[in-house]
Amino acid sequence: MKMSIKKTTDNAVVGVITAILLIGLIVAIISLIQTMYIPKIMEQREADHMDKVAEQFTDLTAVIDTQAANPTNTMPIATSITLGSKELPYMLSTRAYGTLEILDKASSITIIGNPSHLPFKIGRITYSSMNAYFLNQNYSYEAGALIVSQLEEGNLMMIRPSFSAAINSSTLDIFFDVVNITSIGEKTIASGFGTYPIQTEFYNTTNFTFADVTSMTITTPFSNAWYFFIRSSFIGAGINENDFHLPPPIGQDLVLDGFSSSDFSSVRVILKIINIRAQIGPGWVQQNH
Repeated sequence: MKMSIKKTTDNAVVGVITAILLIGLIVAIISLIQTMYIPKIMEQREADHMDKVAEQFTDLTAVIDTQAANPTNTMPIATSITLGSKELPYMLSTRAYGTLEILDKASSITIIGNPSHLPFKIGRITYSSMNAYFLNQNYSYEAGALIVSQLEEGNLMMIRPSFSAAINSSTLDIFFDVVNITSIGEKTIASGFGTYPIQTEFYNTTNFTFADVTSMTITTPFSNAWYFFIRSSFIGAGINENDFHLPPPIGQDLVLDGFSSSDFSSVRVILKIINIRAQIGPGWVQQNH
């Protein structure tokens, strides 16, 4: 009788130890997955989301370019932007969030010439990510350009605006089509992780011609991207770097000046301001033109 009780007790102890070992093994496996694999999986998900936002902003750029090229169509067009990505189910992870915003008069273009003019204030559409695992990125549509920026890595231009230069009869002509984004109503910002539409509508176009230009200044937080773009545009047009002065920007000001060449005696800027109205979210706040 005593032997039977001892055997039963031993079996019970072995069962408890086995259960503890199994629980410990499961906890160890989950901890390994949580610390080593989940961050990599989430980092890849956030990287994929950044690629998706880049694609969506490319679509937004194409929509605005189409509206600018076809001013007779004044119907608003919506482009969807996905702000964030979800966490993994059943595992400990963090969502990625983002902010989509319309910034009125965020940048400016100043041209010194004949006639004189106050700085042209330029609005932009920008997306800012709040990632938990992947490097944060911003995507901005400004003056017809799509620019991607990273806090530590700087910024570069993904899609170029309409900008060109040519020498005509001893005059250096600079053609610049600037898209100015202006918010309409109060729907100017959205934050979170969902998908939000941003609606854009052609408003009007204003043309300016400046003769005897001595300088053109672009004030923008993306001055580095604009510097490399304008420099390559001039060199691509066959204009020697010695014929213009374009130093690397200091802060937000990019100054193009110091024109001097035997190929041209004056500089003229033909500026087109294309006004596009925008709002975030469904519905459209109609205003009289």
